[in-house]
Amino acid sequence: MFSRLHPLVYVSALALSALQCKSSDTPASKSPDNVPAANGPAADSEGASGVTSDSSSPAAGTAPQTVRNDQQQPSKQLDDAQIVAITAAANTAEIEQGRLAQEKAHDPRVRDFGAMMVDHHGEARQDQQKLSVEPAQNADSQRMQRDSEDALRALKQKSGKDFDRAYLQLQIDEHKKVRDELQGKLLPSARDSALKAYLEDIKPKVESHLAQAERLQEELNGTSSLTESGEHRGLGDGKSSRP
Repeated sequence: MFSRLHPLVYVSALALSALQCKSSDTPASKSPDNVPAANGPAADSEGASGVTSDSSSPAAGTAPQTVRNDQQQPSKQLDDAQIVAITAAANTAEIEQGRLAQEKAHDPRVRDFGAMMVDHHGEARQDQQKLSVEPAQNADSQRMQRDSEDALRALKQKSGKDFDRAYLQLQIDEHKKVRDELQGKLLPSARDSALKAYLEDIKPKVESHLAQAERLQEELNGTSSLTESGEHRGLGDGKSSRP
């Protein structure tokens, strides 16, 4: 009897062992702790592609930052050599226009004003040449040269009272621009002490020339209360005769 039951016991033992193995494998396959391990590489790849494309990828992250940096860059400050080129262009323009006024102006007061421009800006140019800073052309000085050349050509086409009015208006416009450039850009940017002193010296002269041109324009338009002789005497020395 024992010999007949022995195979049955052996088969039962094998079945029980198989059931135990199956029960031990099933929790491992369903274990939450093991799920990421089974899908780890794929999940990491998908997560990286889903997140970095919006926030950390070079295409999405660095380009906007570059735009912000460009927008925050300050305007380039002028150096001393560029400042000297600008003031040299201004002096040259006033001298050339003043010489033309001496030749073509209809009113003697306008001719005298032109002569004063030649003298004062000639002196300013000589003082600038004594500086140890050599001029370096830049966008501002080149633009000033082009504008003054265009203005000089336009003035040459005029004559008589039309020339007088155009010349004085040009003097007013140019001296306003130079005054604003001195105050807002040239003086704050200058580093050389001698150059800064030079700019400080010409600033009141530019303002005086502007005031005289405006008063002379008023006289020619018949709106000034000053007498012709009083203002005429005030032009040569660059001093105002207005109280």
